[in-house]
Amino acid sequence: MERGKGYMRWFVGLFLSLFFTHGVWAVTGPEVAQLLNARYRLSVSECVGATAIHYCSGVLARRSQNAPTVGFWKLSAEAVSSGVERFDYWRVDRAPVLANRPNGFVFTDVFTAIGLGKQLDVLPAASNSEASVKNWDDGAPARAPLQALFYDLGTAGALRGAQRDQLAYFRATGEWLPILRMQRDDAQQSLFGFNQADQLYVGYQVAARLNARYADTSPTCRDGRAAFYCNGVLIRTTDQSTAFHSWNPSPGSVRGNGASFSYLRADAGVIRLYKVQGFVIREQAAPVGNPMSLRCAYPFDGGTSGSADACRVRGGMCGELGVTSVQAWTARYAARPNSSCAFNLDPQQFQLSIDVRLNRSDYYGWNEFMVAAWPQDNPSQLPIEAFIYTTQALGGGNGLAGAQYDQKDYFQVSGRYIPIMRVTLNAAPGQVFVFDPQEQGVQ
Repeated sequence: MERGKGYMRWFVGLFLSLFFTHGVWAVTGPEVAQLLNARYRLSVSECVGATAIHYCSGVLARRSQNAPTVGFWKLSAEAVSSGVERFDYWRVDRAPVLANRPNGFVFTDVFTAIGLGKQLDVLPAASNSEASVKNWDDGAPARAPLQALFYDLGTAGALRGAQRDQLAYFRATGEWLPILRMQRDDAQQSLFGFNQADQLYVGYQVAARLNARYADTSPTCRDGRAAFYCNGVLIRTTDQSTAFHSWNPSPGSVRGNGASFSYLRADAGVIRLYKVQGFVIREQAAPVGNPMSLRCAYPFDGGTSGSADACRVRGGMCGELGVTSVQAWTARYAARPNSSCAFNLDPQQFQLSIDVRLNRSDYYGWNEFMVAAWPQDNPSQLPIEAFIYTTQALGGGNGLAGAQYDQKDYFQVSGRYIPIMRVTLNAAPGQVFVFDPQEQGVQ
């Protein structure tokens, strides 16, 4: 009992600290996991003021069981009939947490619900691992005492279900519930963990990064390396097909050791893409398990298809041919820009690949930067930052549907969620890359 009192004092201190520092409604995902683990460990016989244990301890959790088209917060037919909904009651001194709970939702404790002005009436249940909660107004999900969503880390497809619930709640309320990983440790002292990459709303953060790199026109990075290490956006457009994974290099890319990307930056003059969907990779300086390394840069479409070496289609690199200035490039290629040599990757040559596009007409509308072929079938180690779609492309098709397919395919193979971005090349600053949660293919 002394241990329980110690946990009680610690939990109350943590709760008050978070309440007065942030307001309960602003508690972050890691803090929610911390609070729930504290409640899970709090094995007291009563709460402050001789109130029932559900006021401060344990975790009220329920598996998501509704159809994908029905909000997870909707009452079951049993609850509508009986007036109460059955919940699991997880606490360290109770029965072990059942494994057949792939994903679901968690209610606050009663004290937190009172602090938020939300109703939570918990009744004793026959089993010490269950609780009955009086019906709430399921037509107003924002008024329900919801605290988090969860998924079982070891269950295939569970994260996808939690993200579907997260998006449904956002659409209904305009608010995000954190998704927590349910990962029981050996000592059964910790139940929940938080990972930023699991959250559907991470797309907003990715969009902000992409727009910042797009707007940064510095000719070199702070350490003196060429700009592509830190700014700009490398984007590869891909075919719509179920016959292959979009993130694998094509046979032609492997043969010529070069997959075609475009380099987007505010001063690069790219006004159109080749195809309507594709993916974006991280800046070259970003640490990744399996790098995708830039080899060379064509300032316009390079016509590299079928070549034995994608960077030497026309007899040599620009530096080797004496093309070391805009004037030299203009004298040699102005009349036929799509026959240009490829620039290498030192800072001066790389910036030239941008400069020669200025004030020059371009039928295709894109540049072509060659990335060395990478190993097949290792998606989780690749630096893919987002899937994209656009309406500004030479090729046709439904880009959003293609991106949603690629997002789902990638998730099923790697278990990682990658957001979809809408790309509008002539958009206002900060709006070239846009994340829309309603466009994500998580349903």
